[in-house]
Amino acid sequence: MRDGVHENTPHVFQPISGLHSIIRVKTFQIQALRLGRVNMSKSLARKSSSLDDHKKFLLAVADSDFSRVHTLIQVCINNGMSVRKMTEQLDKATQGLYSPKSFSTAEKKLCLVILRLGGPRVLDIYHKATGAPATSTIRKCSVNPPLRVSAGFPTIDEVCYNIRNSFADGSLGLTESSASSADEVYGYQLLVDEIKVESRPRWDDVTNKIIGVAREDADNIGLDFCSEAEAYALVKAVADGKVRLAVEATVAAIGLLAGDSKTHAARPILVSGTCKTENAPTHATLLQTVIDACEREKIPGIASDGEARRGAALVILTHKRKLAPSSPIYPYVGKLALMNNLVGDNDITSDKDWKHVIMKRVRCAILREKGITIYEYNITPSTLNWHLRSGGLAPHQVENLMNPNDKQDVLLAVSLLKSIWDLPETSSTRPTVIAARKHIRIFGDFLRHLITPYVDLDMSLSEQLSHLSAAAHLACSLYTHPGGGTAFLPKPLYTDIQILIKNVFFCVAKAKVDRPIGRFYIIMLGTDRLEIVFGIYRTIVGNDANADMIQLGTRIAHVTQSGQVLAEYPEWNTTPRRLRLPGLSSDEELSAKVDHINPASWRGNVSLEHILPITSWTHG
Repeated sequence: MRDGVHENTPHVFQPISGLHSIIRVKTFQIQALRLGRVNMSKSLARKSSSLDDHKKFLLAVADSDFSRVHTLIQVCINNGMSVRKMTEQLDKATQGLYSPKSFSTAEKKLCLVILRLGGPRVLDIYHKATGAPATSTIRKCSVNPPLRVSAGFPTIDEVCYNIRNSFADGSLGLTESSASSADEVYGYQLLVDEIKVESRPRWDDVTNKIIGVAREDADNIGLDFCSEAEAYALVKAVADGKVRLAVEATVAAIGLLAGDSKTHAARPILVSGTCKTENAPTHATLLQTVIDACEREKIPGIASDGEARRGAALVILTHKRKLAPSSPIYPYVGKLALMNNLVGDNDITSDKDWKHVIMKRVRCAILREKGITIYEYNITPSTLNWHLRSGGLAPHQVENLMNPNDKQDVLLAVSLLKSIWDLPETSSTRPTVIAARKHIRIFGDFLRHLITPYVDLDMSLSEQLSHLSAAAHLACSLYTHPGGGTAFLPKPLYTDIQILIKNVFFCVAKAKVDRPIGRFYIIMLGTDRLEIVFGIYRTIVGNDANADMIQLGTRIAHVTQSGQVLAEYPEWNTTPRRLRLPGLSSDEELSAKVDHINPASWRGNVSLEHILPITSWTHG
């Protein structure tokens, strides 16, 4: 009793003071519960109002025609606005009274591509329609000096100037900060090709020179513009035939050998006009000028198409001497049996565009009137046509594949070549049919070894080298056979195939010396990236028009910018139909999902760490 009665004691035993204490506690609990209910009602009312605001905002977004809603929401969130305030801002944006000025990097780069390819008028329309960055904004963010077009024969200073503009630090992008020891960037190729231009002289206000004279005749007249006399002298010299105007432009570009999509695009560093009368030694001097300007970095090779004059010039530059035993790549390729080990200065080699050589020119050789000869057995187009039909192809498919008038379609070419190597053994008992099918299948094996390393997305680097080795040996056997030679393939085509395969092995060896734990993609070799630049350039000027030399220098710089952006965002780009090459899956089915083969789509192991070229060469 001294400590009082416990509160849980029945009320009949509680004293008056205990009952008062219990009543006070109960009263406090009742008040707390009542206040909690009131607070909960107010909280639910607020949440209900907030939910109503969110529903109103969702309906406003669904009904709004404003295209940059995501940017508006991001700006509102950064400014700490409520959903109700966001709805008000969206209403203003829909009415054109407000426009968020925050632009992402992707939006700016997309507008840059639109500006470069479509021009300011198209970008202005896009800006008005979607609220994207305006032309003035993009021009402030992007400073892109045009290429310096060579008025006469190119000089090292002109090429170095273009290199500094194409690469901000002038280092060709091969600094340690841009490529770690494990990265796949190890060097670059020079890509060289020509493009048609208008024969029209122009005055360059930057260099104060007259541009448009062919470099072959540039020494026959003064190209510095000091007065009208120079212009009249040029007109008279052209009329008298002493000076010729450029009909094509030689374009040299740098193509980094890298797996990073941001560095895929070719970067032109030389634009020089020609009238197509230059001989091989002079053209070799031009190429040597470009090489000297790039001497700070490694040049594994010079890539070109099948143009005969440049091929002879590349022989002068890249077939000077045998590979020295002291060369760092000698342990890898110096002892390959039957391999042509002639190289140029710094072990430089030449390369051919694999799409142009393998796909287009091999197809043209098959479709020539006399056909091809395999071990003294002649296979004409009509013979091949019959066997393709008997192999299961429909007549209209065969006619389409063997259409001799369409020589530029890469997909059509690879489809024909694949149809040849897919031909099964014949069930016929006729000796002539059996003999023909046997030799066609031998040729099909050569095609399979030659093509699949570039289109089979699951093939490893070791398998690629083994297949190319097999193609080189089989081509040598077919060409050197008494019934072979030019009856098998034209001599320039056979030579280019062997040059192409040789360059792959030499480039792999150079990459292994430079970055032994990196990766190497043979699909990055060739001039395909320069062809893409030309394709984008044609998009700007139209297929029925040509630019003059000044316009080419300006527009090709814009194309370079656009190409870099499209390489960084490949989902924006669509490959031209005639250049589209689908990937070949492991079950040898052409995949339409891969419209353009690139390092990002390649699934095979292309690591250099466990590759030994001599092993793959021997295995092939």
